[in-house]
Amino acid sequence: LMRSSAASDVYKRQDINKSSNDEYRQFTAFARIDGAIIGVMWVVSFFCFIGNLQMPMLGLAGMAIGIYSIILAAMRLRKFRDRILGGRISFGKATLYSIMTYFYATILMAVGQYVYFQFIDQGYMVNQTIAMLSMPETAKVVTEVYGMDPKQMIAILQATMGTIRPIEIAFQFLTLNVILGIIISVPVGALMRKQ
Repeated sequence: LMRSSAASDVYKRQDINKSSNDEYRQFTAFARIDGAIIGVMWVVSFFCFIGNLQMPMLGLAGMAIGIYSIILAAMRLRKFRDRILGGRISFGKATLYSIMTYFYATILMAVGQYVYFQFIDQGYMVNQTIAMLSMPETAKVVTEVYGMDPKQMIAILQATMGTIRPIEIAFQFLTLNVILGIIISVPVGALMRKQ
């Protein structure tokens, strides 16, 4: 009788472990999907930023996409909570889900930025920024705001961008995006928690 009780306990623990493993797999799978959606939006937003150097309206589109991606990530978390978890999620799980979503989005964004700077840019962004800083109206603003001669700023920009490799640029953005994702995830987790 004691053996059968002990065996029963082992099977129950295995069922609980299997259940939590399945739940974790499902949790990460949905976070990866949402991260891919948000990541694609961020890549489009990034390319709008690059296009902004030629067509200023793309800058607004890029900002709108970036802001909407945060809203969409929260909406996707709510959908996951309501449809998959039966309408209940703790603050910790909601925050972790959001962090994981932004982490996966950040990886996709870093890959997009690396590809852009390694194979597409060929100095375009630096040249456009230099052209913009060379314009008299921009030079005046730079002098007033930064207290620096635009020619000095151009020299610094050329020296800095000439030494930074595309992988380093992508890694800098990746680090920044991970930090921002964690910061954004805390209030999103608080808003989406539901017991």
